[in-house]
Amino acid sequence: MKPMVLSYSEQGQGMPLVLLHGFPFNSSLWRYQVRSLSDAYRVITPDLRGFGQSEAAEGVYEMSLLAQDVLRLLDELRIEKAAIMGHSMGGYVTLALWRLAPQRFSAFGLIASHVWADSEAQQQAREQLIGQVMERGAVAVVEALMPRLFAPNLNAEEPIQEQARAMMLSAPSTSLTSALRGMMYRPDSSDLLPQIDVPALILCGDSDPIVPPERAEQMARQMPNATLVVIENAAHMPMLEQPQATALAIRNFLNSYRHAQMES
Repeated sequence: MKPMVLSYSEQGQGMPLVLLHGFPFNSSLWRYQVRSLSDAYRVITPDLRGFGQSEAAEGVYEMSLLAQDVLRLLDELRIEKAAIMGHSMGGYVTLALWRLAPQRFSAFGLIASHVWADSEAQQQAREQLIGQVMERGAVAVVEALMPRLFAPNLNAEEPIQEQARAMMLSAPSTSLTSALRGMMYRPDSSDLLPQIDVPALILCGDSDPIVPPERAEQMARQMPNATLVVIENAAHMPMLEQPQATALAIRNFLNSYRHAQMES
């Protein structure tokens, strides 16, 4: 498959900041961070292939293919370098993008994401979920993921849970199965950690069962220029659960990077 034109939103001016959403969401996941950061940065939030307003296509959404879509968008926008950060699956895309074109990064970020390939058990779970999606659609993904996304002390009536549910239900079944297959077969990227020499932000929630703080710390230790931030009272969705703290962490990280640039 070839790279495709992605739908995207753009707000603000300054250093480009690209935020890539996770599975099975879309760019509206970053709504608060866009509002908060666009006073100082040119914030670009694409809908990855098959999600949000971007076109769905048949076939496996390999992480390298999704990365090529993002590279094409950077070329269209004439952006040579950007701070590129990804949440969950968006982090896998960010890693694939680094593998393809490390020279396009001014800074790097993984938000509730990690570098390791699926275990055999995780692959089997994805295969089972693919079968359920083919039978019942996006509701199968909602049922599988919702219990693991939010901190346990979050009120079930919180609007952010409904926002997440609505985003998931809006995803076409073909996109869900294509992305699940792409994640299932993604390569292990732990070999990249020592090579990521630009400033890197590793951000996780303190109660994330998918990327717990000890795994985030393990990644940060292997990177030459990493900043680790653990967001309190958050699980896998810190940008929704603690939107201000997440935006502030990104701002502080990028500000320190800019100051270091100015001093060098």
